Parts: sequence; structure tokens; C-alpha cells
Amino acid sequence: MLHRYVFFIIFAIMSIFRRRISGNAAIIAAFAILHFAVAIISRMLDYYDDIPLTILTITMVIVVAMRNYARIELMAILTLVSTILGFIIGSWLWSPIALIVGNDYIAPAISTLLISSVTGLATDYITRRISNNHKSSGTWQLSTRNITYIALSILVLRMAYILMFRADIYTEGLLSSIVLDILSNTWTMLIMIVGNLLIITYIHRLRADNRRRTTIFVITLSSILIIPLLASIISYYDIPTMSNPLTAPIDFLRIFATSLLIDIVTFTICYLVHISINSKRELREEREQKHRTEYQYERLKQQINPHFLFNSLNILDYLVQEHHTERASNYIHKLANIYRYMLNNDQKPLVKLSQELDFTDMYIDLLKERFSEGMVIERHIDKIYEERYVVPCALQLLVENAIKHNIVESDNPLLITITAEEQSLTVKNNLQPRRHGQPSTHVGLENIRRQYLDITHRDISVQQTDNEFIVKIPIV
Repeated sequence: MLHRYVFFIIFAIMSIFRRRISGNAAIIAAFAILHFAVAIISRMLDYYDDIPLTILTITMVIVVAMRNYARIELMAILTLVSTILGFIIGSWLWSPIALIVGNDYIAPAISTLLISSVTGLATDYITRRISNNHKSSGTWQLSTRNITYIALSILVLRMAYILMFRADIYTEGLLSSIVLDILSNTWTMLIMIVGNLLIITYIHRLRADNRRRTTIFVITLSSILIIPLLASIISYYDIPTMSNPLTAPIDFLRIFATSLLIDIVTFTICYLVHISINSKRELREEREQKHRTEYQYERLKQQINPHFLFNSLNILDYLVQEHHTERASNYIHKLANIYRYMLNNDQKPLVKLSQELDFTDMYIDLLKERFSEGMVIERHIDKIYEERYVVPCALQLLVENAIKHNIVESDNPLLITITAEEQSLTVKNNLQPRRHGQPSTHVGLENIRRQYLDITHRDISVQQTDNEFIVKIPIV
């Protein structure tokens, strides 16, 4: 009968993992089968399996976390919480399994196999998700020595609870009962959740200030001891009703030991939520900075590209040769003001529409020296919109794109219309594509789109009909 259970369990675990592509799946499956085998062999030899199973769990979590390039802090708390949850859940899970399979001998082995499988998959998922998003360096150095310290510390903690069980401080089913009592007490859980959130926030601030690792470690360790102590006092005396009949010191020890386990799990969950939120924020900031840099590069490239400088210098040379001193001086001032505007607003996410309009007007004036005829700019914007905000240089880039990709001739004028509505600024031009021009790559429009999505969380609108090209950008 036993060999049937063994065959069924091995077949089931391999069926669960065989569809997963990740290399970690094979490792997790191997460790799960090892857990199962150790539990079976230990019972055959009448040997306590707690320590070898704990070592297997610690090893599995560390291996999976390292393969996913997890930070050592994340590796430590996942290893800690895996052993604790495995201890708490395993203390009662085997009993209902025994009722299902009708065999007290194999039930603990099935229980540890299921727990190790779920633990491995959860570790794989969490470390992949957070490690891929979180790019900042950890507080601890990822080294063999630190990993060994983490593994030995967790093993010592686990052995302490093993000794407590063997000393009959906990009787069968008592741990689960105390866990449920603590979880059902609003005040104890409030102390743990709020206390851990405050400590994690404070520790994060210490890291930002580059405080010593020893200071951070002492504060973390103190909080992990003080918070469950407060929770134990509340649970032991049943505050605020003061109706708990427990009076023996051994009862307080049981409650404190259980509160410590729950608090470690609570701390871990709060820490995972904290670094997950931070990693998303940092990833968003990195993406926005990348998009801003690309946008700034595109603006700079448009203004210092050889064609723009060549045409500007040719126009300036013509004005000088023809002795149009005042026009040449105005041209130089406007050209300088264009670059000054770009430098002054280089790091600003938004500028007033009135400033952007003045900047675009200067740019159009330069173009008119080159295209004295064939370009018509119409602007219909109420004063009320000029105090709103747009991405700097966005309007100028849209005007430039219209001229860059369309024919500008006196016989075939290019009409550019700029209008403002309640939520957007519209730039529209008639379509008359250049015959030998390079096809548009839409890089400029894509960079403008990214800026608006990052800064305002609103997209631009690009429409092309048979006769017109229309772009709408949000105004804030």
C-alpha cells in the first residue's frame, strides 16, 4: 500500500512541474521529492526529521533566490518566513491529510512535500518579480559568509522551537490554537502591522542616510523582539477586558514564542510590500528619466543637426552680405533665445503655454527668413489657455515636423493651424508630402507621447486623413 502512495505523489509532483519552462522548476521539484523521501526514511528509522527538513528548505530557498539574482535581504526574509510558515502549517496540515489518505505514516511526508512545493514556487515568483524590478543595491553584501550566517541563524531559531516541542512546552494542536487566538485579537494584530510598518519606514530612512549596518541590524532585531512582547502582553492579559484566565508563566512563554513567529511573518509581508512599492516607484522614475533624456536628446538633435545650422548660417550670411544689419541682429538674437529657452527649461517637465508660444514664434520667425513665402501659420488660442502648461518644445517640434515632411512653396503653401480647446492643443497641417524626402520614423511623436504619459498620464492624439495631419497634445 505504501509504494502506491509514493508512486502517486512522485507522479503528481512531476505533473505539476513538467509544464513549467523555468529551470528553477526542476530544482523545486527535486527538493520537494527530497523532502518527501527524508520524511519517509526518518519515520522508517524512527528519527526526528525536523532538522534535515529545515536544512533542505533553507537550501532550496537560497538556491532559487540566488538563481533569480535576489538581494540578500530578500533572500534572508524569504528563507526565514519559509521555515516559520512550514513549521506552523506543517504542525497541523498532516492531520487532515491523514484523514484523507487514511495513513498516519505517510501523511507527514505528503504534508512536507506540498509545503516545500508551494514554498519553492512562491520564492521563485517573488524573487523573479521583485529582482527584475528592483535595481538598487542592497545593504548587505552578497557573499558566501553572509549567506552562511543567514542560514545558520535561521537554523538556530528553528532548532529552538524544535526543543520547545520536545520539552512539551507545546502540546499537540496547542500551537495552532494559540496562533488562531492571536490572529483573532484585533489589538495584537494592529500592534504587529502598524509597528512593523513604522519600523520598516524608519529603517528605509536610515538606509537613505547611509547609516551603519550595525545600527540598522540592532534596530531591526530590537523591533522583532519588542513588538511581539507587546502583543504577548495584550494577548496574555486579554487587554482591554482583562478577562483571560491564563496565569502561569509557561502560558506567557507559549504566547510570546508564538507571537514571535507571527511577527516575523508579519514583518516579512510588510517588508515585501514595502520593497515592491519602492521597486515600482524606482522603476517608474528610471523609465521617466530615460524618456526625458531621449526627449531632450531629440530636441537637441533637431536644433544642432547640420541642416538646421547650415540653413541658419546661410541665411545669416545672406543678411550680412546684403547689409541687412538690423535683420541679421534680430536673427542672431532669436537664434540665441531659442537655445536659451531650451537650456532654461531643460529639466522642467512642464512650462506655461504662453512661454511655449513665444518660443515657437521665435522659431517661426527664423523659418520665415528661409521661407519668405509658401508657409502660413494661423493661431487661434484664447488668453485663458495661455496660463496652462505643456511639455517644453512640444509645440515647436510639431511645427518643425510639419515643415520637415511637407512641401513649402509659394504656389503650394503649407498651412499650419494651432488651436486650443478645453483639454488639448491642436496642431493641424495640410498634407503635401515631399517627393524625395525620407519617410517619417515618428520618433519625435513617440518621444512627445512618452513625456505626456510619464508626466500627465494622458496620451497625445495623432490622426491622418487624406488631406490633413492632426496632432493633439494635452494642456494641463
